[in-house]
Amino acid sequence: MVCALGACATAARATELVGLADARPGRTGVCVTEMDRGERVEVPLTVLGVIGTGAPEGEIILVRLDDPRFEETGIIAGMSGSPVYLDGKLLGALAYGWPFAKEPIGGVTPFERMLEVAPGVVHSAGVARRPNLQEMLAAEQRGTLGETMLDWLLPEHTSSPASLPTIVSLGGLSLSSSGGWLSDAWRRMGWVATPGGSGGSGESTGPIEPGDMVAGVLVDGDAVVSAAGTVTEVRGDQIWAFGHPMLGAGGVNIPLARAEVVAVLPSVMSSFKFFTSGEPVGALVADRARGILGEIGAQAPMAAVGVTVNGRPYSYRVVRDPVLLPLLTAYLVQATQAARGRSIGNQTVDMEMEIRYPEHEPATISASFAGLNAPADSAVFSAAVVGYLEGSSFSHPEVGSIDVHLDVAEELRSAEIVEIVPERRVVRPGEDLGVRFRLQQHGQPETTVTMTLHVPDGIPDGRVDLVGADGAAWSAYDLQMRPLKPGSFADELRLVNSLEPSTRLVAVLERQDLGAAVEGGSFSAPPSVVLQLRSALGPNLDVITHSVLALTTTEVGFPVAGAERIALTVRSMN
Repeated sequence: MVCALGACATAARATELVGLADARPGRTGVCVTEMDRGERVEVPLTVLGVIGTGAPEGEIILVRLDDPRFEETGIIAGMSGSPVYLDGKLLGALAYGWPFAKEPIGGVTPFERMLEVAPGVVHSAGVARRPNLQEMLAAEQRGTLGETMLDWLLPEHTSSPASLPTIVSLGGLSLSSSGGWLSDAWRRMGWVATPGGSGGSGESTGPIEPGDMVAGVLVDGDAVVSAAGTVTEVRGDQIWAFGHPMLGAGGVNIPLARAEVVAVLPSVMSSFKFFTSGEPVGALVADRARGILGEIGAQAPMAAVGVTVNGRPYSYRVVRDPVLLPLLTAYLVQATQAARGRSIGNQTVDMEMEIRYPEHEPATISASFAGLNAPADSAVFSAAVVGYLEGSSFSHPEVGSIDVHLDVAEELRSAEIVEIVPERRVVRPGEDLGVRFRLQQHGQPETTVTMTLHVPDGIPDGRVDLVGADGAAWSAYDLQMRPLKPGSFADELRLVNSLEPSTRLVAVLERQDLGAAVEGGSFSAPPSVVLQLRSALGPNLDVITHSVLALTTTEVGFPVAGAERIALTVRSMN
């Protein structure tokens, strides 16, 4: 991604600043912003005063826009960053507004605070503690995986006063396909989704100037997702914009493109700008409380994400941000399904997902979902897998590519486990045990699947348990009973690859057997040893109470739900 010829030229002269002490009530000035069809306008304004001085570096200058057109629109989402000048000197960026306001009163972030925005290390995924895979699978079984992901990646928080919403253009995919937990994600980020796309502004060859629209490109390819605001100041190859955070991620590496306003939509709640974005001309390198910082000519490589629905491939490139990549992958999975089919009604979604990291074996996951929420369930599952790997605390390379293959049927192809029946309840070491799964498939006659377990030689007499389940339920249960402590990123990849899909039946023989989880696996041990370890390590020791004696699986071709535990007795010939 390189800038177009001539588009990287920027103003080198720094605008003279006016300090907070000179922002006296009654002073007049102008705000420069872009309106319909790219028209740049100078909006007269009056300073009302300064608020927020009780918070550390939290000064906000209140201004009233003195232009009749803003009596109808109020402060417009997309004006974030619009430079405010007093007597030709730069005061700051228009960055705050209030829904349902009856007057066009906004808040200005002082530019002297925006100058403190600086690049930093790109953050790791999430704000809270990363859920382990066991917790994610348990949440998926409960139907609360979306909430788990949001509470990890985007914990709910409040701030006052509220910055203007960040307008996010979704071009090429349906807006209606981002409902549910994804809509809650957009809300938590302070984003307002609008129809948009690419085109128009990419042809400009002039320098980027204060008052121009720019956008952080989050997705491009067969769809375009970009977040736009206004440039406050340009100095050499550096651009300051927004006057408030886009996400508040600190150090970032997001492609930066020129943008152009198509139209302004007045709204009683909050007016906003429709816009298009062009080719990248640089990169956003910082996203902080007082604004964003971009560098013209810098490059921000993106991750290749492919989504194939019933054989129709779509190609995207997504920003390599550990919070945004999982969320945007989920959006693309859900929205691409909606583009190819229906958005309501019972559906069955079979998903194959492959995530590649250089110099590592790929993570390959199969999963199936059935019901009214199957597209959304497949989307949040994809976000969980990507987020889990991107949120690893172990050193790992940047993700190379993500491929998601979806087979979608507009009918319910699922079954419940009605009963699990072993051939007998008393077994002998070294013999085979037949196990029948009675399945009730939706709208079909009951069917029976028979599996065979081999009872290991040499096991002592006593109780063993037959556990039967669908693959997804078994994976969640197995990690709960026998937690694995990954010791490397490769271990985490292997753990993801071990997950069983719900289209697979699993039959297992378990025995009560004390042990402990260690890096890369687990071990059995006498109770005295486990007690000593627990005394030494306390809560840092994961105790294992059951071991697996035998396991067999079989594929049934449709998602199944259910699990059962049955007590058996081992009795030797003697």
